[in-house]
Amino acid sequence: MKIEIDPGAGPCFGVERAIEKAETILKEKSVLYTVGDLIHNEAEVERLEKIGMKTIAMDQAISGEYPNVLFRAHGEPPSSYQNTKDARVEVEDATCPIVINLQKKIAKTYSTIKNDKGQIILFGKKNHPEVISLLGHCENTAMVIEKLEDLNSIDFSIPIYLYSQTTKYRSEYFLIKKEVEHRISELNIKDSSHFNFHDSSCKIVARRDEQLQDFVEGKDLILFVSGTKSSNGKQLFQICKNTGVESYFISRIEELKKEWFLSKDNIGISGATSTPKWLLEQMSSRVKELVEAL
Repeated sequence: MKIEIDPGAGPCFGVERAIEKAETILKEKSVLYTVGDLIHNEAEVERLEKIGMKTIAMDQAISGEYPNVLFRAHGEPPSSYQNTKDARVEVEDATCPIVINLQKKIAKTYSTIKNDKGQIILFGKKNHPEVISLLGHCENTAMVIEKLEDLNSIDFSIPIYLYSQTTKYRSEYFLIKKEVEHRISELNIKDSSHFNFHDSSCKIVARRDEQLQDFVEGKDLILFVSGTKSSNGKQLFQICKNTGVESYFISRIEELKKEWFLSKDNIGISGATSTPKWLLEQMSSRVKELVEAL
């Protein structure tokens, strides 16, 4: 039996950087407070909690009870920085540099168009922490769209500035772009400045859907390892299921069942962009143990 870990799985740059930052702080201090889940993976959060990390809400962070906090990789709106500053709370910032760059671009666009005609359209998941942070950089004026049908609520006669949440897939984003171009062409608008497209997907994550489909090909079974709160994990798992290959979504080693591996020759183990490598490797080792016990 062949058991293979997906080479494209494991934490993205922003998540890895946030974890490393948390570990560094915990070596210097006995406790670390993060505003919201540092990452959307319960196993990794529990590991960090064992060495002193604690998760708190923003209202707790500015209550005066916590001297220092860590902002996670997803980023925060400007109000979070102002509120912690007013509360005299020291902030360690683990915001992904790619998200920071996008925040700046959206803020710059907003400052240009806020007194003129123009609208910022953001392709992303409503209420996702990153999207909330991005909306804060344009005074919550951007319209968030999750799917093609959401474009029906947009006035295409007004100039459009299109951005994407960094963790959305390029394939989906370019379908949105194509449809926006089509709607504008139907209005017979010839001004090239009417539609401003920004390729803001993270280059590492942008083609993850396509890479995963390639990995799944030829497998008898896929174990998809992800935290239950990870929207990225849910999307990627759906891709596995759509291929028709027998697939299981698991978050913990204890969820593995040896009967899954009966008559299987080629098992693939993959995960979300918030799934740590050590967990994928532990899953692989446990699968080998279960297979040997068959």
